[in-house]
Amino acid sequence: MSGGSDGARPGIGSQWIKANAIGGVINVALTFVAFLIGQLLGVSEPAAAMAVQSGFVVIATAALAFGLFVMGYLSGVVLRAKLPAFPMRNWLALYVVLGAIFGLISAVAWLTPETSPDIGPVDTDIVVAVAIGAVIVGVMIGAAVGSLQALVLRPAAQGLGRWIACCALAGALFVLIVPAVLYGPQSGFAQELMIELVTLVVTILAAVILLPAVLRLRPH
Repeated sequence: MSGGSDGARPGIGSQWIKANAIGGVINVALTFVAFLIGQLLGVSEPAAAMAVQSGFVVIATAALAFGLFVMGYLSGVVLRAKLPAFPMRNWLALYVVLGAIFGLISAVAWLTPETSPDIGPVDTDIVVAVAIGAVIVGVMIGAAVGSLQALVLRPAAQGLGRWIACCALAGALFVLIVPAVLYGPQSGFAQELMIELVTLVVTILAAVILLPAVLRLRPH
């Protein structure tokens, strides 16, 4: 099938990847800064004051929500160029809510005291089982997020079945976190940096997977 009928397609494609890459960098940077603030405040220490921990959770959740807001805005600008009736306000609201949810989960996780960094050799069967579980969970989360995005896009676009399918497929990339967690640094600064770098790679690869769905979107 020829792509000549939509002269904007190459531009939209490159803009989509660029927007998600830039948004991913900003989101990862904000997440890592939030983590460093938590480390400086000692929020994972047993003696940490509850007021300090609570304040950190609020700040970290807001930071991560803002990070996804930026991603939503940058991706929304690209989609708005293709869909004249694109609902930017609702799109951004969805990203802020998702950012707040994921941010809260991350912030609470950062409150957990670190355990021994040496987990020893990991059995291959366990790695495979964890990887399969990560794929299943990732696909489910991807499909759920894609469905929510499709609900937002529905008044402005056609071809959303492919969008949801691509989101589910992109969710399988969550499996890339498994080797980073099991074989990468096991604590502190190095562990978080590794996870954030993998997250950035996942974000960019997910944008590539979603590209066919973006190109196939048609305005009502």
